Amino acid sequence: MKTKHSDLIDSLTTRGYRLTPQRELLLSMLSETDTHLSADTLLTRARKAYPRVNKSVVYRNLELLTELGLVSRVDFGGGHVEYEVHRHPHHHHLVCRNCHHMIGISSDTFADLQRQLADRYGFSADMDHLALFGLCHDCQTSEPANAHAQRSHHPHAL
Repeated sequence: MKTKHSDLIDSLTTRGYRLTPQRELLLSMLSETDTHLSADTLLTRARKAYPRVNKSVVYRNLELLTELGLVSRVDFGGGHVEYEVHRHPHHHHLVCRNCHHMIGISSDTFADLQRQLADRYGFSADMDHLALFGLCHDCQTSEPANAHAQRSHHPHAL
C-alpha cells in the first residue's frame, strides 16, 4: 500500500515539526517511488530542485524522518543503506550475497519468531524492516558446493 505524500506531511506537522522545503522534497521523492533510495541518490535529486542543498541537510532530515517512523532505513550490508517510506504492512528482504538479487517478503513470515522471542526471552524485537543475507536459489545451484562452504566460514568473503 502506497503512503500518500499528504499523509506524511500531516504526520510530520501534527507532531510539531516544521515542514521545511527540504523535508517536503525528501518526503515527496520517497513517497513517489516503490523502490529504496540511497541518501546519495536523494541528494542528487534534491540538488535538481535546490542546487545548494548540502549532504548534511539530507542526512539530518533522513535521520529525523526515520526516528519519527515516517521513513524506514534498511542496511543492505557493506555500508550500503537505503531509505523508503515506512509502509504498512511492513515488509522485509532476502538479499543474495553473490548476485545481490533482492526478494521482498511479507512481515507475517516472522510473526512466529517475534512471538517466540517475546515468550521465551521476554524480548520485544523491532522487526519493522529486515534484510537477511544468504544465497538465492540460482546462485546455490550454479556454484560448486565447496565454494559456498568456504565463503560462509570466511568473515570477509562475499
